[in-house]
Parts: sequence; C-alpha cells; structure tokens
Amino acid sequence: MATTYYRDNVVHISSGGVRVAEAWYPLETLAYVWHERTGRLRHALYMIGTRGGAVLLVLGLLAAAGVAARRIDFGGEQRTMYIAGGILAVVVVGGIAAFCVEGLLDLLDRAHDHGKGVHEIWVRTREGDSMIYSTTDAPKFGQIYRALQRAVEQSA
Repeated sequence: MATTYYRDNVVHISSGGVRVAEAWYPLETLAYVWHERTGRLRHALYMIGTRGGAVLLVLGLLAAAGVAARRIDFGGEQRTMYIAGGILAVVVVGGIAAFCVEGLLDLLDRAHDHGKGVHEIWVRTREGDSMIYSTTDAPKFGQIYRALQRAVEQSA
C-alpha cells in the first residue's frame, strides 16, 4: 500500500513516486531533488514600487489637506463653525483614508503570498535534469516541496 504525502489535481506525491500532470517519476530514479526561485529582482522592484506608492499616496493626501487648511481664514464671527467643520472633515477623511490604506495593505499581503517570483522543483534522473513543477503560489509550493522531501527521505 503506497503512502500519499501530497495530492491535488496536478501533483500526486506517494511512496512510489511523483506524478505531475501526466509525467511519472519513480522515487528510485531520482538521484537529486532541488528547488529554484526565479524573478526575484522583478518581484523586489514590484514590492518596493507598490509599498512606496502607497506611502507617497498617503503623504500626498496629508500635504494636500495641510495646504487646503492653510488657505482658510479662521477669523471672524463663524470661527467656531469653521473649527467644528474642520474636526468633522478630519474624522470623515481619516475614516475614508483608513479604509483605503487597509485595502492597500490587503493587496500587499496577497502580493506577498502570490508573489511574482516563480518557484520551480527540479530533479536529476538518468536522462538528465528536468523541471517537474513550477508555480507562483509560495504556500502551495512549500507544501509540495516538503512532501517530496519526506517521500525521498522515506524511500532512502
């Protein structure tokens, strides 16, 4: 009875071998297994650009609000109304900005999980080196690679 270490609709790793789509790799034919990650520089530039853009957007909104507040004349008979209106505007704009920043942070979290870097699993067999699996989904890649490591260790 074969032990299953990982299974989804594309990859099946068992004590007998690895099936990726229609390709079958028996564990005893795998001389060496390793992983690579490509596209790191592009991913790093993407992350810096998106985070920097979010920070610049928030700073720009704060600067625009400061410039607008300096142009208002708070003197005269309606000074109390201006102050109350200003406080109300800060609360409303602050609430809207909080929702926008939360959305941006959520996008950044999802970009980190499904980054632009490509994770690849490579194997060395008698026929040579070949890439058997590649994905941008880092958590899924980790599950598959750990399952492959356990299968190879158990077969040795």
